Formats: sequence, structure tokens, C-alpha cells
Amino acid sequence: MILKNAIANKIVFMKCPECKSTHINKNGRKRGKQNYICVNCQRQFLDCYQIQRGYCDEFKRECLTMYVNGMGFRAIARVKGIDHVTVINWVKQVG
Repeated sequence: MILKNAIANKIVFMKCPECKSTHINKNGRKRGKQNYICVNCQRQFLDCYQIQRGYCDEFKRECLTMYVNGMGFRAIARVKGIDHVTVINWVKQVG
């Protein structure tokens, strides 16, 4: 399937992530996003997936350092603007 990118005004050939075929069809919508299906391998996919959400490792490291230096969960949450349960979960993950 050929898609025209309106921003860059370029023609982009969409490929199946499984078999790399360009023979794909539209296959409905889910949660407002267009689904596609590969004619060759029958794999269903989206044209673009969400970027992974979450906090960067440096931010987590800063919070954990604050905890190790004696700062409480709620104090870290107030300073960094995050939920205190998030900090608790990070501490549990580290061990």
C-alpha cells in the first residue's frame, strides 16, 4: 500500500513487519487507529505504534538516590511531581 505523507509530501511504501511484503490492505479501525492486514502472511498491524511511555532511567536513578540518602517516598513525590506509589514500585524493582 502506498501512503502519501502530507507533512513531507513524500510517497512511503508501507511494509508488513513480519514478512516485509508491500501487498497490504486496510482492515478496519481500532481505538481510532487504522488497522492493516498483510495479504501474504495475514498478519494484522498498525502503521505506527505508540512510543513507549514511562520515565527515563536518569529520572528513576535520581529518585532512587534521593531515597537511599534518606528522603521519604512522599517527599520525593512532591519534589519530582510524581506519585509516591511509583517511587515505591521502583524501590521494589531494584530490591
